[in-house]
Amino acid sequence: MTVLTLPCVLICLAAFGIFGAVIFALDALLLPTPLSLFREVMSGAISGIAQAAREGEEREDFADLEALESKIEVPFYVYGTPALMEMYNRCQGPARAILEGSWPRYANHGIKKKIGEIFWLDQLWSDTWRTFDPDQALVYVLPIYPVLLLDQVCTGLKRKQTHALATRAVHEITAMPYYYRHGGLDHIVIATDWRMRGSMKKVFGSTFHAFVGNITWGRTLTLDKNRSWQCGVNVPHTSAMTYMQKAYEPFEKEILLERGFISPEDVFEDDRLDTALDPPSRQNWFARDYNLFFQGQADKRHAYRYRRLGLQHLAGWRFRPNTSSNVLVSSSKPMTYQVLDADGKERRESIPYCPRKDGINKEVFGGKMGKFERCCGRMAPKKEKRAGRQSDKRTDRGRYAAATFLHRLGNSKLNLCFRGDDVTSNRLFDGLWTRTLNVLITETEEMFKTGVPFQCEIPRRNFTYAIDGPDFARSPRESLTPLLREVYDDPAAVRERLRLQDFYSRKALWNVPGSTTARSTLRAVTRQCLTDEIKIDFIQRTDGNGRMGDPRRHPLFAPCVFPDDLAKLEEQRAYEAFHQ
Repeated sequence: MTVLTLPCVLICLAAFGIFGAVIFALDALLLPTPLSLFREVMSGAISGIAQAAREGEEREDFADLEALESKIEVPFYVYGTPALMEMYNRCQGPARAILEGSWPRYANHGIKKKIGEIFWLDQLWSDTWRTFDPDQALVYVLPIYPVLLLDQVCTGLKRKQTHALATRAVHEITAMPYYYRHGGLDHIVIATDWRMRGSMKKVFGSTFHAFVGNITWGRTLTLDKNRSWQCGVNVPHTSAMTYMQKAYEPFEKEILLERGFISPEDVFEDDRLDTALDPPSRQNWFARDYNLFFQGQADKRHAYRYRRLGLQHLAGWRFRPNTSSNVLVSSSKPMTYQVLDADGKERRESIPYCPRKDGINKEVFGGKMGKFERCCGRMAPKKEKRAGRQSDKRTDRGRYAAATFLHRLGNSKLNLCFRGDDVTSNRLFDGLWTRTLNVLITETEEMFKTGVPFQCEIPRRNFTYAIDGPDFARSPRESLTPLLREVYDDPAAVRERLRLQDFYSRKALWNVPGSTTARSTLRAVTRQCLTDEIKIDFIQRTDGNGRMGDPRRHPLFAPCVFPDDLAKLEEQRAYEAFHQ
């Protein structure tokens, strides 16, 4: 069994002689909120509690982590050819709307975790690494929004118009002398939607599809069969937060209650109105109400077998008699599940809708099942009528689903990141947003090889728990026991994980305040996709006629501070050749 429980970054930092252990207290700054206050806030009369709480929080010490930060700078050039800029400008309407927190009317909310391209270009546009001299650039950026084009939400761009512009763009790019320096490998487009793998020709046409075979493509999974691109660089998913608020703003789960997207009965076991807007968990992570969290599809497909096992074996299970209940919600269509009942025997059961009302006190494994355990959360609440008018906030199914997901996750200690149709999980990034510790449950070796971005500068193993899928399948509860023991018996280790997660989140999350994800992506391009030849050519081209000396002493050749198992260009090529 593979369970990563000891923050091994301590060893690494100690070797550098710079680590000072920091134990910080999560003191509770509790502001009692009576029922009347909750009702006033829900009506829009009172605000500002979150700001007051933030001002009272202690600043954490990250000096030891800052000392390990990469010194690599990656000058980049953004193409501005006529066809590319026309595509870019026609997509600005929906792109800006998403950044400003107003979801475009015709955009499917299902792409909320697949739109890194919007934040990528937004962050790069005014970045100081940007150069307007293509001869001074190491990486060349194509300002395209593939997912917005795939969903046809850009102004006046249907398939035929997009194909024509993409074909013109290819002719413009390939007419530039710097394209031929390295055959396009130093050119990059970002698109994290898994649909792009089989939709490249449909979206852009055959000319652009052939062109992509020469360039680098940013996506969440890099070892992939029949890929269209020359090299893949791992980039993060966006989080569900892209659907809930303006970009680059802080988040507290209580905001979802204030804005009326959900009600306490959607997120609390006992509908605690008196503390709904200022619960103890706001300042004290250990006071969170839920233990294990999973909310998502769990249908009969083979890829979801770990999810179904979680619903079967973990609902009603308590690590210790006094530990809290879990959130184990299926968003698949209502169906019959194989469950384990109080006597441990398997039987079939049709799970109820969430929140569980009938049988809420049903005992399983010696504990009472919570009202968000082994239930179906697929449907939004029925429309409510107020003064003869229907409420619209809580009847937006997409927003309701995202809001209940984020609030329950933000009130949980551990986020169970079961694999999906592939080994990756976009839930990792929701866990970072809500400051919930992630638990990878997948084929972990493959996951770190192909689906965990920025390992060179983010020591994710040191703050992320990981359980290998086959070990979880053999005994779900036994595999979780070591990490639950740490959570409940070793608060110092948990605080260190949270400190690391707090510091590195700005690299991994596209839309947090101060996000540097675009820069981390550029550095990742140099490690995963650029050959030594490309790097040396850039160094010699930009260092003043070769006065630097040995180019391999340049920061571009500096080793990683943390272990990096991601598949590089040659391994990706070998993988593709093997599967042809």
